[in-house]
Amino acid sequence: MELLMKNKIRSIFSFGVLPTLLLTSICSLAYSANASSVLTEIKRVERELDARVGVSIYDVKTKKLWSYNGEARFPLLSTFKTLACAKLLVDSDKGNISIYTSVEVHSESLMEYSPVLEKYVGKKITLGEACSATMQMSDNTAANIILTSIGGPQELTKFMLGIGDSVTRLDRIEPSLNEALATDVRDTTSPNAMTKTLNTLLFGTVLSTESKAKLKQWMVENKVSGSLFRSELPSGWYIADRSGAGGNGSRAITAIIWSNERSPLIVSVYLTQTEASFENRNKAIAKIGKEIFKQYLK
Repeated sequence: MELLMKNKIRSIFSFGVLPTLLLTSICSLAYSANASSVLTEIKRVERELDARVGVSIYDVKTKKLWSYNGEARFPLLSTFKTLACAKLLVDSDKGNISIYTSVEVHSESLMEYSPVLEKYVGKKITLGEACSATMQMSDNTAANIILTSIGGPQELTKFMLGIGDSVTRLDRIEPSLNEALATDVRDTTSPNAMTKTLNTLLFGTVLSTESKAKLKQWMVENKVSGSLFRSELPSGWYIADRSGAGGNGSRAITAIIWSNERSPLIVSVYLTQTEASFENRNKAIAKIGKEIFKQYLK
């Protein structure tokens, strides 16, 4: 089950010619035709779904950030799984733990929606395989195994603080972290915080080169987000993403989009407080993505 790094995949993960990106390089994007068009689509989604929406777009080519409700808190949902696996990789880089460490899957620890680990009850799985399962299939039992291995939700929050993210916090494990109450700050992030943290993790120096490639690989091979950005991605572009869903009509996606010729976009979209169906929430995020791609992938 452990995925092998192949030369072809390595070339995809190179993101073309890309300088090291520091958080300090992120600045405000002046209001432009791009932003205006995207904003119109976001407003339409908010109105039609009666939802609260937050969007953050970091354009690596212009090195600027544009956002809508970018500093507002939204339910973290399963987008935390990228962060948890990043923390595991950091711990592995430091020699504190190995991603090849095996843990046994117990029936009493099996959570709802565990399409991979439900087949592993009574068997062992490596931490690396657990990250593959939670990143590719959003397996909740695998996510809890990773959280346990890194010291729990509080240690993940501490890790966020340590890399400059004072907003993102995880307080609970699966599935309770997806409760998504409107006034609850537990298990939340902001679109801008997530975008900046993804920048730090994937293009900074927190992770080793090998670990960054592995984290990207897990995101590229996500198999549960096909109805979101991937459904609108133009030909010739690649995507590495992680989606999430929860209570109170919450839905989210965080993604890196790039081509061989152009540096990537880092995009975070969070949606909550709506009674819209799951299908309609997916369509709304896909439409926001379509407009972002139309305006930025040029």
